[in-house]
Amino acid sequence: AVVSTQSTGTSQLLDERSEEKLRKACNFAKWNPFPIDFWSSASKLPKLSYVLNCSSVCNSIVSECDNAVLKFHAGAYLHWFEQHGVMKDEFLDAFETCNDLVKSYNYFCT
Repeated sequence: AVVSTQSTGTSQLLDERSEEKLRKACNFAKWNPFPIDFWSSASKLPKLSYVLNCSSVCNSIVSECDNAVLKFHAGAYLHWFEQHGVMKDEFLDAFETCNDLVKSYNYFCT
């Protein structure tokens, strides 16, 4: 994998051990020969961002969505959202979108 530093335009290879650990931790889509890219910043607060294409994100999406659904059904914070124009139907649409996203990832990554 190549790590690109945006501010200087330089690139360096991610060490093979770190890249291999990442590959093992993520269930990359088999059809993608370059499933991961990295960007770093040489600013005062160094940052490293990475973009990857894998199905392991599904677990995080499901977990967050399940948590949000539980809070929704408990009525947690709904009055705050309604005060700002976000109605219950919008939550239901968002939950459906999350489910569709996970189904799509599972379909294309298996």
